[in-house]
Amino acid sequence: MEKKKALILVNPRSGRIVPRRTAFSFGSDFQNTIYEPFIRLTTGPQDATDVAARLAPKFDVVVCRGGDGTLSETINGVLQSGADVPIGYIPGGTTNDFAKSNDIPIDDMAAIRLILENDPVPQDVGLFGESRYFCYTACFGLFTKSSYATDQHIKNRFGYAAYLAAGVQELRQIRPIPLCVTVDGETIEGEFIFGSVTNAYAVGGGVMKFPRECVSFDDGLMELVLVRKPKNPAELLRVFSDVQKGIFDDQTIVVRSGKVFLFDFLGAEIPWSIDGEFGGETDEVAVQCIRHGIHIFKKNQTTEETQ
Repeated sequence: MEKKKALILVNPRSGRIVPRRTAFSFGSDFQNTIYEPFIRLTTGPQDATDVAARLAPKFDVVVCRGGDGTLSETINGVLQSGADVPIGYIPGGTTNDFAKSNDIPIDDMAAIRLILENDPVPQDVGLFGESRYFCYTACFGLFTKSSYATDQHIKNRFGYAAYLAAGVQELRQIRPIPLCVTVDGETIEGEFIFGSVTNAYAVGGGVMKFPRECVSFDDGLMELVLVRKPKNPAELLRVFSDVQKGIFDDQTIVVRSGKVFLFDFLGAEIPWSIDGEFGGETDEVAVQCIRHGIHIFKKNQTTEETQ
């Protein structure tokens, strides 16, 4: 039987460092399986996107090994290619939010077995603006800068603690952001210190959590979260406690599920973090959920199976 072809993209700079001399071991892990592996080490930002966009149509599956940012780049490349190719993910980042939400094992061999032993399932993705896709979150405001501004070597050495240290620095510079956002026709206005469109059980390594019954990964909906400007330090502390517990009262923390989110920052250019990477600055942007945008190997059942 002719083997299927697997393009395996390995980021040697991801959170749990994989030396170049051992990166090709991922190829050997696919030997003697239904896949013939082709290894490609990424060389820098956006390389996974460029390679996947160019080569995905020639392969039966595209597998990436790295952090959430590497997965996001790979998804962008596959979607840009126009090929209906399933995606496998071997988590190797610092926080691995996507993997944790989707029950993808952090252990390399367990993640590889998941790919080899399961069929891919449909997964929603987000579209930020006209052409940038994201796998689990697009956010702005407090703590988002630390996700992309923290030096990679520091993240590799200190892991999640590096994000926390950078986040503490952001606390000293809290600035409320005037915003008008429309969610599937409903308009919400106010001053907010944080906002996101998310498709995950947790983001920021668990800084913000959602009740599992409130999130589905293939229903064509994502969750908008807006944290209003706190009135005092005590309220700010309560907000931090609530988001970690998944408690949203709609007074200080607004949550809405929707398909299309229209953001208007009233003329101010606001920086975004997309899947943990810098997403540019914009005063207006449309974010939407693309139902079943990709197929990915994971354990979670689809909505139709669980109904």
